[in-house]
Amino acid sequence: MPNLPQQARLHVVDLTAADATAVSEFLEPRLREQVDSQYGTPAFKTAFALDGIVRSAASRMEYHCKALAEDSFFNSRERLNSLHAVQDAWNTLWQAVFPWSEEDGYDTARWVHVEYIDPAAAEQGEEMKARVAAEIEAELQTKSQNR
Repeated sequence: MPNLPQQARLHVVDLTAADATAVSEFLEPRLREQVDSQYGTPAFKTAFALDGIVRSAASRMEYHCKALAEDSFFNSRERLNSLHAVQDAWNTLWQAVFPWSEEDGYDTARWVHVEYIDPAAAEQGEEMKARVAAEIEAELQTKSQNR
């Protein structure tokens, strides 16, 4: 497998309402084509359903991005809930747009799955994954030696 340069990781705090709009605008003509030309068919129903999911996720993301920009939360838990809502909405949009990743106009640098809230959470998460992997490896080694 070739060593590809690793792209910069995107975090929830990097996302904006404009990202949701960009995905929606990219998908809209593709979905509209199916809805307009395939009325009543499974393709129509699939495009119609996906369009609703995309609109809902984009709307949720826009709402929570605005709340985060205004930073008018009562406490840090409310802010964290809003960050998680952005993450959930974004990853829904990413799932919807990913099948078009080979097409012109797909933003490969920006339209990626977002796993962590911010760089500090990413560091903690990766450290935890490494610890778990080491523990599993040690357990497998122990089992292997006891046979």
